[in-house]
Amino acid sequence: MKERSEAEIRDAVRRLVSKQVDEEVPLEDSASLLATTNLDSLGVVTLLVAIEEEFDVSIDFVTVDPMSLLSISGLTGHLSALVGKSNGG
Repeated sequence: MKERSEAEIRDAVRRLVSKQVDEEVPLEDSASLLATTNLDSLGVVTLLVAIEEEFDVSIDFVTVDPMSLLSISGLTGHLSALVGKSNGG
């Protein structure tokens, strides 16, 4: 997997979220995607699968707080940690 900065990860997450919702992605990265978009539970699953494919990672849903994956900032932080681990960081 190619190394990406946190800004690149955030931009990719925003792009993937925008593909899943019919309206603007919230400007505030910490905003809940469930509360501020039309994303539903199936949309969340579809989004997480797209993220796993985009970043070539596997999200461990047993050890991760699912609520942390429902915002741009939460997804970005989690992916930054995963990317760092996979790159030996």
